[in-house]
Amino acid sequence: MKMNSICAILNLTEDETALKPLTSVRPIASLPFASRYRLIDFNLSSISHAEIKSVGMFIAGSGRSVYDHIRSGSIWDLESGLAGGIFTYSQQLLKAIQEKNGDAPDFYMNHKEFIEHSRGEYVVIMGSKILANVDIKAVMQHHLAKEGDITVVYKSLPKAFLENRPHEKVLKIDRDEYLLHLTDAKDAPEDLERLAMNMNMYFMRADKMLELIQRAELEGLTLDSDKLIEHYLPEYQVNTYEYTGYMANIDSIDAYFKANMEMLEKNKFSALFHGSQSVITKVKNGAPTYYSKGAHVRNSQFATGCVIEGTVVDSLIFRKVNIAKDAEVRNSMVMQGSRIGEGAVLEYCILDKNVTIGPGVTLKGTKDNLVVIEKNKTITV
Repeated sequence: MKMNSICAILNLTEDETALKPLTSVRPIASLPFASRYRLIDFNLSSISHAEIKSVGMFIAGSGRSVYDHIRSGSIWDLESGLAGGIFTYSQQLLKAIQEKNGDAPDFYMNHKEFIEHSRGEYVVIMGSKILANVDIKAVMQHHLAKEGDITVVYKSLPKAFLENRPHEKVLKIDRDEYLLHLTDAKDAPEDLERLAMNMNMYFMRADKMLELIQRAELEGLTLDSDKLIEHYLPEYQVNTYEYTGYMANIDSIDAYFKANMEMLEKNKFSALFHGSQSVITKVKNGAPTYYSKGAHVRNSQFATGCVIEGTVVDSLIFRKVNIAKDAEVRNSMVMQGSRIGEGAVLEYCILDKNVTIGPGVTLKGTKDNLVVIEKNKTITV
């Protein structure tokens, strides 16, 4: 296959309500992860390893944080070129509202233009709340070996994983790996111990995606690309592809915290980062982290440019964080540029970027009731 025979659509419009205040100024895709990455790095890395050269990003709001991170896309070998590059389409939520009010001429205009301009024979559609390291070439090979119109990627999970996610879609699959039907997790048979969760990732011919868009236009539907595909799945022959690597569903503060904390477990970190594909992120050159003689560190992860003089246990520390003498940080995430004052105590906390915790301040949450401090806040008492 020629290198640009696949194009990619990233649907960055998922409901982020349960992740506020961390998503007050950024979409889910821009959430920091594992001390030095963003969630979107995993999508872009899979795309890069599949040698895809054309990516369309459909963003619910302004997308400022996404643009700041990806820039030209050169880190992922996605610089602009003939029919290639990263194309961003913001304010999708506003456009959907305008379409319903009769104020927008064509909700799917950008989707159609992107697919046609990319000249891709096939298209992969992905969301951003599913954290995984998917081999898109393997998905493509599976699709080409089957007779279906669409391939949907799923993960087999214990039923307990979906107990608090009643509306996640699960697949019923026949012996030949074709989809029989799609249903909400809450409606799955009670006797099943494992469920095949839809990862909101699809692969199909580009002209098939254009066909779905044309049908939606005729029927007056304004759905994001993943919901559009999901709507029409019962009417097509659908292949299924099982993803067996590490996966997290970043759909809440608790899920986000849990996934980060799992990166302190060697086997889970290796499963995500040390598989057949590397994870690529924006390069930020900086000084190594400094640990003073009085620092005490155990089972924690640090990015560059930090100054650590206190105690850090079971925590993730992002770039350019200062933790002063006698301060304690336990079971917490401290994001870029934050400063922890002398004698401060943090436990089960998430600090967003550039948070300042004054000397002697104590913030203690629990595993089930995290303390979340939004970006640029200063806490002095």
